[in-house]
Amino acid sequence: MTKKITWNTENKGKPWTDSELAVVLSDAPTKANCEKYAKAFKRGYGSIAQIYQWAMTPKKVIKTKRANDRYVNQVKRVARRIVGWV
Repeated sequence: MTKKITWNTENKGKPWTDSELAVVLSDAPTKANCEKYAKAFKRGYGSIAQIYQWAMTPKKVIKTKRANDRYVNQVKRVARRIVGWV
């Protein structure tokens, strides 16, 4: 079943700022928070879920699969330095 988006997603595909990522990562990775931040930042639900997924992905996996991906490295940097995730 596909969830219908009922909010504005005008920022979909645009780069994230460190402060936006920090706000998302400062909250628990729940479905409710994914929807809340998708609406707040005018993004898709999946983009918020993806932030949590990359933040929790082990560095070893990222080094082998996405070592040069700016977005993934930004998420990991913000999760580690600003929010304090390991």
